[in-house]
Amino acid sequence: MCIRDRDYYIALGLAYKAHYNFPFKKFYYAVSPSYEFLPIPQPNEQYKKDVDEKDAMFFGEPERILIEVKPSEEEGAAEESAEKEKKEELDESVEEKPVLIPKNFTELDRLAYVVSAIDNDTHVVPLGAFKLTPEHELNRNIYFKGLDKSEVGMEERYLHFRGVQDLLKKDLLDKPDSIFHSDILDTIANDLPKGAWSLQKDSSATTVRIRSLLWPGYVAYHVAGTRNFGGAYFGNGLKNKDLAFML
Repeated sequence: MCIRDRDYYIALGLAYKAHYNFPFKKFYYAVSPSYEFLPIPQPNEQYKKDVDEKDAMFFGEPERILIEVKPSEEEGAAEESAEKEKKEELDESVEEKPVLIPKNFTELDRLAYVVSAIDNDTHVVPLGAFKLTPEHELNRNIYFKGLDKSEVGMEERYLHFRGVQDLLKKDLLDKPDSIFHSDILDTIANDLPKGAWSLQKDSSATTVRIRSLLWPGYVAYHVAGTRNFGGAYFGNGLKNKDLAFML
């Protein structure tokens, strides 16, 4: 991601084996000029609203504090957690409810949110490129030969490479014949707002570029009749929140 002072470089690791219905994703980040990749932590759920409302550029400083927690808030949360543990010791029947201890919100926390959001909204693959195995592990389809030239420019032929969110697709995954279907992932054709994607063919009408208008900077491609496809994000990490009013 291109930012104010230094750039973030993001890498994705995938573990297909022993993961039911969808592979495990793990993201890593590096900051120029060191380029040493480190794991991105899970998003800090305490500040989701703050991240959604934030439109400022990234600084390229992972440890930079964006929201500082007052010592009194930390102490209060710690006391609440200790009191909860005592009550649970006295009554084992008490339903367990997690207590979030406030912590400083850093740029790395924000990066974790934004990377997860971009991946969820934009990671695109062509229909048929992946399939379920009999063990219900999603993996590359070795028989995929690419989309036909006549359908390479159709939104309906591209899917989100993420855990299924569409309820109908979730029901399909639970059926015994799901391993024989190629459209088990969510299609980008149902994304809102309508028109969030731009598909453009080259002069030969065999290669298509797929651009996200919701996250400017994401682009994917596919070459008809081949197994060649991919995508990447080159942007500032800012979502186009006004897209619905621009279409």
